[in-house]
Amino acid sequence: MRRTIIIFWLCGMLPVGNAWPQQGERAARAAERAEVRAARRAAKANAVAKPGTKDTPLESWNRMTPEERQRALAKLPPQRRRQLQAKLQQYRNLPPGERQQVRERYQAFRQLPPEQQNRARELFKQFNSLPEDRRPIVRKEFEELRSMSESEQNARLKSEAFRSQFQPAEQQVLQDLTRVFGSR
Repeated sequence: MRRTIIIFWLCGMLPVGNAWPQQGERAARAAERAEVRAARRAAKANAVAKPGTKDTPLESWNRMTPEERQRALAKLPPQRRRQLQAKLQQYRNLPPGERQQVRERYQAFRQLPPEQQNRARELFKQFNSLPEDRRPIVRKEFEELRSMSESEQNARLKSEAFRSQFQPAEQQVLQDLTRVFGSR
């Protein structure tokens, strides 16, 4: 009996009162973090692109939390990380209409069969290898060619004015781009 009283008295004297709330607080914080993670996963699951289409990498990136973005960037080599950050900044600086055009072009690219996607990548590399001062001129010509019918495109590509305005490498890029991407 005396032993039982001493045990109860010791239990009453121990700083148990402080330990239990700390554990409770930790459990509450852990539960809160779990709820936040679950909410993020649910938001990601609900923020899906139109049925039948896949998200673009940019849409996936935009749905990431800042912590997830930092972890993804940390996995990249430094040069690739800088390139990606520069491209993202360039995209964010575009006016909303141009951003929409970029998204639409990317979706159109994703619709191409894999062989045509690979061919398009090669063409973009060729285009990017053109001198920087010539790229806007070639891009403008390509946009004009895309607005033409197939017969008008062929006539333009065979014209003397076209051949005199563009170098052989530029002519080839324009012909190939027109063949792959055709008319709008």
